[in-house]
Amino acid sequence: MAALEIYQLENGYCYNTDSLILAYFARNFLKKHMRILDVGAGSGILGILCAREICNLGGKAELHLVEKDEAMSILARKNAQSFGGMVHCVDFLDFETPSKFDFIITNPPFYTKGALHGQNTRKNLARQSCFLPLHDLLTHIKRVLKPNGVLCMCYDARLCYELFCEFGACGLHIDEVCFVHSLPSRESTLVVLKAKIQSKSPLRILPPIFTHQSSKQSDNTKELKAIYAWAKTKSIKIKTLSALDSIMPLQV
Repeated sequence: MAALEIYQLENGYCYNTDSLILAYFARNFLKKHMRILDVGAGSGILGILCAREICNLGGKAELHLVEKDEAMSILARKNAQSFGGMVHCVDFLDFETPSKFDFIITNPPFYTKGALHGQNTRKNLARQSCFLPLHDLLTHIKRVLKPNGVLCMCYDARLCYELFCEFGACGLHIDEVCFVHSLPSRESTLVVLKAKIQSKSPLRILPPIFTHQSSKQSDNTKELKAIYAWAKTKSIKIKTLSALDSIMPLQV
């Protein structure tokens, strides 16, 4: 299988290991035919990986991506075009849909108040929760998710109390969580989860994921190597959107 090429802006928020771990976790809940929504899509990596996995299952995804940053939405459209992805350049809280979704995936901004804002506005939009508050995000997700639909997302593990409270307040039931640690001796900083509207399942806390065997950045665990091998992505950095057209014109 050829590497999945993902175009990204050098000065924009680029996908990272968190996104790949979330997509790998989410693959367990995908079915052959699903209407998928990627919220805050950025370059589109999460929705694209899910759509590709459904194709590998012999099915087809109806892929929708919401991204309010215009430049990033153009990139998402470019990256998702081979999967028929439809990109909506709109704030998710203003997003309307005639049909609800079977599956929603998101890596939302979760830097809370008190976190320093950088000078890069595009990165701030992707990182700072003030631009997409958790309560508002979950409330609107419930509006566009089918009653038996599935939500997969990741969040800062240190904010689990707030996270669980908000899910309950918004009428969403978390039934699976997995904590991610860089090393067995270190606290978790990331949690990935699955939630539904209609679920009476008891909470399952899955075995943790450890990403490294030592403090060396290149010393990946077998778990992380397996995730990278499954994702098989190739990040292509570009400086401007005009450079994108010179590489591969956007199909319309």
